[in-house]
Amino acid sequence: MRNQQRKKQRVVKCNQEDYISGLPNSILCHILSSLTVREAVKTSVLSSKWRKIYDNPTNLILDADNMLKIDHSATNVRNRTSAVVSNVKQYLSHVGQVHKIDKLKVCFTFGHDGCGSTDLDEWIRFAIERNVEEIDLCLWEGDHLSAPNDGSLHVFPCDIVGNEGACAGASGLKSFLKCLRLAYCVLAPHKCYTSGFSTLSTLELFRVDLKSKLHIQTLLASCSNLEWLGFSECYNVDDLIIKHPFCQKLKFLSVNLCRQLTALVLHSTSLETLEYMGSKIEFAFNAPRLKSFYSRVSDSTACHREVWPVFRLPIDLPQLETFILECSCYMGEVMTNILPAFTFPSLRHLEVIKVATLRQDLWWVVGILKSCPILGRLELHLRTYFCIDEELRKRGWPNKIPHNHLKEVVITGIRGHSSEIEIAIYLLRNAIALEKMTIDPRPKIYLGKGKWDHKEDCENWSREVRQKVHRLLKQEANSAVKLLIK
Repeated sequence: MRNQQRKKQRVVKCNQEDYISGLPNSILCHILSSLTVREAVKTSVLSSKWRKIYDNPTNLILDADNMLKIDHSATNVRNRTSAVVSNVKQYLSHVGQVHKIDKLKVCFTFGHDGCGSTDLDEWIRFAIERNVEEIDLCLWEGDHLSAPNDGSLHVFPCDIVGNEGACAGASGLKSFLKCLRLAYCVLAPHKCYTSGFSTLSTLELFRVDLKSKLHIQTLLASCSNLEWLGFSECYNVDDLIIKHPFCQKLKFLSVNLCRQLTALVLHSTSLETLEYMGSKIEFAFNAPRLKSFYSRVSDSTACHREVWPVFRLPIDLPQLETFILECSCYMGEVMTNILPAFTFPSLRHLEVIKVATLRQDLWWVVGILKSCPILGRLELHLRTYFCIDEELRKRGWPNKIPHNHLKEVVITGIRGHSSEIEIAIYLLRNAIALEKMTIDPRPKIYLGKGKWDHKEDCENWSREVRQKVHRLLKQEANSAVKLLIK
């Protein structure tokens, strides 16, 4: 009886104590930084301590969800912008005493010299004065197709972002900015206002107008500590030249669908990974550490005929070790004819995203084994849109190409087609050193920037199909191969 009473007393005592409020302020601030502004405001009524924490946010997330009431969602653009500006001013007046901001994120439509444009610059200044380390601006809320590119984009205030120099108009602020992400704006730094970019390690630009080659050179010349750089669908990018003394610490470069681009020139001793998506351009490489490359073969006739840029890589990047290749429905025959003519002497990891309308062509896989003599890991991410129920071929198999280094094979997106199973069988028969083969029905999608995602299993993948695939592959696999079918 006494034990039960003591237990009840302990329970009552625990219920009365506020363990969360007892946490250090730094941890509570970190928790609040994961909430929306509207949610964080509600915590200010809990106690005087929570009120103090609310007044000291580490992240400023300024967007319509946080700064607009529900009844403003359908009003006209000027009224919405005025409401956002008013609410942000009120919010910043409450948090004006904060000493350190980790991140500023703004997602709202602002144009050049439009309503709220000057206010946006002041929000950026507010964050810079508080040693902000990350700024993320997306200045268009609509769909990508309707976004402006006619000079009405907001001009990013380079003169505010940490300029201690003596140039007229310099902010006099020291920059602590490490990450800058911009979308739907103009970035055209003047040589007097670039010292704030010297602290950046990450710069990511989406649909940003860079104005001219001179402005791009000015930007790159100022990014002495940059390690990650991305251009996606940017305007006025004709020639992209990265060479000494620009970006001496750059390790990752992504160039995606910059339609005006005609040449990419890389002279870098630090660059390790390159992603390129777009039409055929001039490549010039002098990058001895560049060993990882992603590319999608364009649908243009010239790229199809030459399998561009694949045919350039053995010549320009003989040290290439990791290659991710994405190609369309019509590339199987072209790859079959052209790929065996090249040799990738250092390639150890190859991933191919291969789309087919009716059936996958086995012959381009043969070309891979021929052209990659020391390949150790092969991943085939297949997408076959229509199912044709055919029997496995009895004859007409390609000649054997014994491969002595391939140890692991992963095939994703498989739907049980005979053409897909034949690829797996051919690899089992020819990869002498094979240790593991994984079959996964979930399509694997490359998101860019080194990130992947899995989709759900396809409708065709049933227990019967899985058993069929397992039975056919098990007949071919030797005892040393671990066969994993998901």
